[in-house]
This record gives sequence, structure tokens and C-alpha cells, in this order.
Amino acid sequence: MRAILAAVVMLQALITGDCLLCETCLAAGATQCSGIFQQCSPDVTHCVKGLENSTNGGAVTVNAFKDCLKPSHQAVCGREFYLKNSVVSFWISTTCCDSDFCNRGDVEVPAVDETPNAYKCDECYTDQSSDSCTPTGEVECTGKQNTCTSSSGKAGIPGEILKPYSLKGCVTQDYCELLQSSATQIHSDELLCVPAKKL
Repeated sequence: MRAILAAVVMLQALITGDCLLCETCLAAGATQCSGIFQQCSPDVTHCVKGLENSTNGGAVTVNAFKDCLKPSHQAVCGREFYLKNSVVSFWISTTCCDSDFCNRGDVEVPAVDETPNAYKCDECYTDQSSDSCTPTGEVECTGKQNTCTSSSGKAGIPGEILKPYSLKGCVTQDYCELLQSSATQIHSDELLCVPAKKL
């Protein structure tokens, strides 16, 4: 059946022009996904695949994704976005490519760098309100995290309703400017970033 679908998609691409063909899928709770090949819109020049990993207390949620990459999201290619405090973390790694069927196969991502890096940020977290939370302490940043964030709004993992949140913690430098989530829904009312403090 999959072979028939792939043949139909390829035939459609030959008929309609040079639009890019990318595998598309989203698997909540999994590190891999596979789906059908989709003809992207004419302005799309890249396919994407990646992994999201979020933790809240002891609960861990992993989501694998593949898709046509919107032109406005090309800045995320090859980047990792990582937010962390002592209660929650959110990490996304993406890879992009620019030829037909190029995002098929396994989703491969680098290991998360948890090495302390001599930076620190104020931290707090609540899922009861989107009002800015009051710092409860400080968290040591790791890896490429050299920025502090204060964020609030609504968020939810696939299949769940959006809940209010507010947090402060460490993030990688591009988190505030370039973060694009493919699975987890994040709607920020406030998203502020400042350089992290040296320990």
C-alpha cells in the first residue's frame, strides 16, 4: 500500500512540476516516525525532521516529526533549542535538507550537552497561571545555554488541552528569536531573554 501511495505522489509531482517531495509524520511519545511523501507548496525549498523532548517533574514527553519546512522557518535548520530549570525542560533538534525524499529514514539527533558552563539564571515555574512567576532560586546553565528567559502564556503537548504556564530559566541564545515547535503547542504572551549571569 505504501508503495502505491509513493508512486501516486511521484506521478503527481511529475505532472504538476518541480515541487519538493518530503516525508510527513508526527509521532507523539516516540523517537521515530514514518509517513507518506507529500508534495510541498511551490515556495518550499527544504524538508525537515527532528525531535522534541520535554520534561515536567518526572514526566517525559518525546515527539518525532518530519515535514515540508515553511520558508519562514529556515533559520531553525541545524539548530538546537534548549530551555531548562530544575522543574521543566524543553529541547528541540532539527535537521533540514533540500532534495526530494531527503528526510526519510531515522530521526538522528545529537546527545544533549548537560555539562555545566559557569552561567546561571533565576528560576521558577507554575502551570496554574500565566502571570509572571516570582523567582524561587537560581539554576546552573549547561551546554550552550548562555541566556536567561522569562516566559508565560499557554502550552500543551499533542493530544492535551493548552494550560497556562509561567517560567524562568536557562535557554540557548536563539530560543527567544527562532523557536518553532512542530508538535508541542506554545503560545507565549511574554517571552523575554537577557544574557545569563556568570557564576
